[in-house]
Amino acid sequence: MSRRSLVHRLAACAVVLTFAAGCATTGGSEPAPAGPPTLTLATGFAIEDLDPLESGYWGPEFGYVELLMRPERGGDPTPWVLQALTAPSPTTWVLRLREGVTFQNGTALTGAALADLLTFQLAENPDLVAALTGATAAATGPLEVTLTTARPAPNVPAILADESMVPVYDVAAYRAHRDSGAPAADLLTAGLYTGPYVVDSLDGATMQLSPRADHWGGEPALDDLTLRFVPEAGARIQAVQAGEADIALYPPTATARTLTGRDDSYYVTGAATGPTFAFELNQREAPFDDERVRRAVYAGVDYPELADEVMNGLYSAATGLYAESRPWAERTQTFDAARAGALLDEAGWTRTGDGPRTREGRELRFTMLTYPQQPDADTLGLAVQAQLARLGVGVDIRQVPDIEDAVDAPTGWQAAIRGQGFISFGGDYLTPLTNLLRTGGPANHTGTSDAELDGLIAELAVTTDTAARDDLLRRIQTLVSSRGYYGYLGMRLPAVVTGPEWRNYPVPISNLWVDARTAPA
Repeated sequence: MSRRSLVHRLAACAVVLTFAAGCATTGGSEPAPAGPPTLTLATGFAIEDLDPLESGYWGPEFGYVELLMRPERGGDPTPWVLQALTAPSPTTWVLRLREGVTFQNGTALTGAALADLLTFQLAENPDLVAALTGATAAATGPLEVTLTTARPAPNVPAILADESMVPVYDVAAYRAHRDSGAPAADLLTAGLYTGPYVVDSLDGATMQLSPRADHWGGEPALDDLTLRFVPEAGARIQAVQAGEADIALYPPTATARTLTGRDDSYYVTGAATGPTFAFELNQREAPFDDERVRRAVYAGVDYPELADEVMNGLYSAATGLYAESRPWAERTQTFDAARAGALLDEAGWTRTGDGPRTREGRELRFTMLTYPQQPDADTLGLAVQAQLARLGVGVDIRQVPDIEDAVDAPTGWQAAIRGQGFISFGGDYLTPLTNLLRTGGPANHTGTSDAELDGLIAELAVTTDTAARDDLLRRIQTLVSSRGYYGYLGMRLPAVVTGPEWRNYPVPISNLWVDARTAPA
């Protein structure tokens, strides 16, 4: 099962936007690496094909696709396939390519090819259209492109560092493939991408990749790279313990306790700097069409208890849309059971003693969706169910196979727990606001529609002064909280489970699991 590019880019794996470095492990003694450098990863999400429009966002994570800019831990992206990115004016950006970059089919990446790619993406990719409406690209040198935006766009570097926006590929070859009507499977031999690893085979269970000796950055470190698609988290961890995989992605947090003292598998964590699991309430469906009920539910969640007790200290408590380390972050989420009860009373949902809250003979009850690819969603869901029961609010938990399909429907669901960051894959805070909370945004699953909020987001989009942008972000957070539009359940310490040879693996930024330098440490 695949994820949509937008949601994935904002999160999903990530719990997408977690900036992390390996900082803790559980397990036994230090092993000594042996043999040629190879890597097998077990992931919970299957990659269906190599179509850049449908599945290209997977490639940067696993080393076969590159981006124009690279996400960085400090928040400001740096050039990746580009050599430089400069802004002569608020609406003009000059993109300078590195020399010697070629696609895997041998075609050179030139200024003309890059301009063609940007123009194609601006026509075909709804995420990029939403981010840079009216932008145009033209080759202005053999290795240079000028991107002209319709309005000031200070977030262009982050957009170009976002895996869902402009994966670097041979658009001419892709057009020829699409025009031919050939199946997506034929793209396996098209050599569309510039990455250090080439996909040799792909089926429903495995992707096999080999290093590319002529990569512009030098020969990659690994002799062999394999992805195994294993939906069940326990099976991924067992694969590591059996020596069938080196790294298991997306392990449940509860796994950490079970691995202590083992010498065949290690729970390796990084440091979270952003919220990871969104608690989305569908405003189109009762009871969340009532602002007071939304605000009450958010106030009724004990965030420190989720982090410290339910998740055994491997989470940080969610305090709002952003980590408090961000200069613009506002503390907008606090546990306040008394306030929650008062809001529910005001909305007409009353209770007698410890009984359920009712209104006109009906119990206050809603269904909350979780999904198996992120097992922590179920753990969090059970805890939230118990916490809200103390307030007399009933919660039913339903696991769905594809959370994106479920929440894409405007009706038919009430609440969902979903891996979803509020800063994009590339480090941008504007795109998530535009997509998740702006009226009609492509990922506005909750049905938020607020003219005042839309105005603040629109103003943020064209404001270049840092202090003014920070002030707008604070105002946006306050408004979102005061009207119960969006919230988070916690900030997970990003983690993987590794075998002995990979126990020093640094958990990477933005789920960039493999690059040309990845090797056992």
